[in-house]
Amino acid sequence: MTERIVGRALRPRSLICFAIAAAIIAVAAMAPATAGLAFEGRMVLAILAAGILLWVTESMPLPATALLILILMPLTGVCSFEEAYANAMGGTVFFLMGTFAFTVALDATTVPTRIAAWVLRWSGTSTPKMLLGFMAATAFLSFFMSDVAACGVFISVGNRLLELNGAEKLKSPLGKAMMIAIPWASYAGGCAVMTGNGCNVVTVGLFAELFDVHMSFIEWSMLGLPFCLIMLLVAWAVLVVAYRPEPISQASIDATDAEASQLGPLTGPEKGTIAIIAGAMAFWIASSWVPALNTAMIAIVAVVLLSLPGGSTLEFKELVSRMNWGVLVMIMCILSVAHFVVATGAGDWMVGAIMAALPDAWKTPLMVLVVLSAVGAVVHNVVPVGPAVAGILAYPFGVLAGDFGISMYCMLMVVAWQASLAYILPLDCVPILTYSTGYYSMADMARVGWIPTVALVALTATLLPALCVLFGFA
Repeated sequence: MTERIVGRALRPRSLICFAIAAAIIAVAAMAPATAGLAFEGRMVLAILAAGILLWVTESMPLPATALLILILMPLTGVCSFEEAYANAMGGTVFFLMGTFAFTVALDATTVPTRIAAWVLRWSGTSTPKMLLGFMAATAFLSFFMSDVAACGVFISVGNRLLELNGAEKLKSPLGKAMMIAIPWASYAGGCAVMTGNGCNVVTVGLFAELFDVHMSFIEWSMLGLPFCLIMLLVAWAVLVVAYRPEPISQASIDATDAEASQLGPLTGPEKGTIAIIAGAMAFWIASSWVPALNTAMIAIVAVVLLSLPGGSTLEFKELVSRMNWGVLVMIMCILSVAHFVVATGAGDWMVGAIMAALPDAWKTPLMVLVVLSAVGAVVHNVVPVGPAVAGILAYPFGVLAGDFGISMYCMLMVVAWQASLAYILPLDCVPILTYSTGYYSMADMARVGWIPTVALVALTATLLPALCVLFGFA
């Protein structure tokens, strides 16, 4: 018991961070009036800055930090308690609950194992083909599961393959390439459809709340699928060229194939799971033309159907136990903070500060997209909390889009992707899963991660606005 209490004691670094966070809020409260910024706006920005500090340093659990931000707003006079709570709930939360349910249900099927065996049969001992197949399968699975879950599913398969192949941690080029490839592939799949990443849903909700911009499921896919394909191929080429992984042994392939051959045909509950998820995807696509089909409503109906006894692989108790409640709490709190960043005028003040910092020669749509996309990439690698990044970037980026005549759909995607993807450091919740396996170091990922980062910035400044013009997205 004593050891457990000692283990939970606050670290000196955490105490220092708490002191700095408190000082930020205290200074903002006592500072003289700021030109163009009301007291409430100054306080909400100070609370957000303090929250970012606690998130980055992980001085306390991330959801607890989000809850602290939520209650600090009314305590410092930004809003009332009722207003803070009311703006924390919306359809976005229920939509995310549905995607979590899909993840738990699919994870209980044999589909991922079957996909892995099929990939190895196709690739044989060719490592480049195997990596491409694994990455394509991970990306495809990320269409229907969160990118975190898709990454988690393929880690176990990849880990087993590396063990059978005798890959040595931190030394095997195959181990480095595969364990970096899995999160990068799930990132690519997360770009493709609105349900591929929780930050996608959060950003769509933020733009609907802040700018009355309502992107449909099919509209997202029209922009996201080309990026998924390009970023998948870029990531694959970078890893194959940079690491030149060793060949796969035939024994590894045979062992995986033998495991898959013992599975037998899909069971009734597995077929039911696939049918319900496919049906939800179809209705989400149809919602682009049928306004009565609300995306959150479709997600709730799908969860109810998945919960029917014997109809799927989802056990509701399992869903409750595995539901990422911390992420949901964070998203709810961030939605509320984002609302008051706008309502207090703090967002407009931030936009003015950004504009003042930009050289006149950079004040063109192309350069604004390059700068904002690069800023987003840096922010996410420093603040490895995707929903928080979306909350920070959404309002100022959206206003700048309007100021420079950039499509709001284009800027929505920039915010969503930079809140979802972090290629340089394995601190985000997706790559940290494979980093924890010990096959690669932070330096290994940083050495190659700048390339897809630069590619994404370049594509969001060129291809993305071109696609918006092509499809007529304002």
